[in-house]
Amino acid sequence: MNLQKISFKVPPALWQNFAAQANGLFLARAPFLNHMIARETRELVADLGERRLSVRAKRYISGMLKKQDAKSVNIEVEQTTAAALNHVVRERNIVRDAFLCRLIIFLRGSDTLLKYLGVPRVVGGGLLRDGLEPMPSSPLKAMESVRDDPLSYIRHHVSETWESGIYTVPLPRTLDWAACFLEDKDVPGTRAQKDDQRKTAEMFDLLERDAFAKAPSIKRRRAK
Repeated sequence: MNLQKISFKVPPALWQNFAAQANGLFLARAPFLNHMIARETRELVADLGERRLSVRAKRYISGMLKKQDAKSVNIEVEQTTAAALNHVVRERNIVRDAFLCRLIIFLRGSDTLLKYLGVPRVVGGGLLRDGLEPMPSSPLKAMESVRDDPLSYIRHHVSETWESGIYTVPLPRTLDWAACFLEDKDVPGTRAQKDDQRKTAEMFDLLERDAFAKAPSIKRRRAK
């Protein structure tokens, strides 16, 4: 297995919390992330479809990540993993570090994130009738099942609720630094955003006019 070092920038608190959880589960972070990057790169491509990040959007996302005081971390991954990721980055013009940060955010699956996305904190009962696979009783087989696709439950519910993949589902704007794709109209300062704001303002104006327009008078019929 040919390995190579890659570095990426991540907000310190996010990495520290992830590392603490991984250590508590006796996970070797680099091999685990190598596995996750390899499999999730394919999911990223599927979520993006034909979309490609614009230069303005990429610059904005990179700037937002920099504002998080992101620090560089190093891990070793397989050369094939790095090559596949770099290919997607070039083809779709995404911010590689934003993708890796987003992957870690979803792997942690905080209660706040799950609540925002409408994903149940506990999987079981009737939820298993929604096309989700039940968990094996065997501890090691259960671990193997989770290992093969750790994000399966979250991915399923995001798809059902948002009709989107986890790499394109809109998150709170404070997390733009972990965006894999943004429309130009969502990027502050772009012409597309200004046009969108103008159209929104015009729509509100029309709605207000309709709401406060004088209702037509109704003439009462005289009783005969």
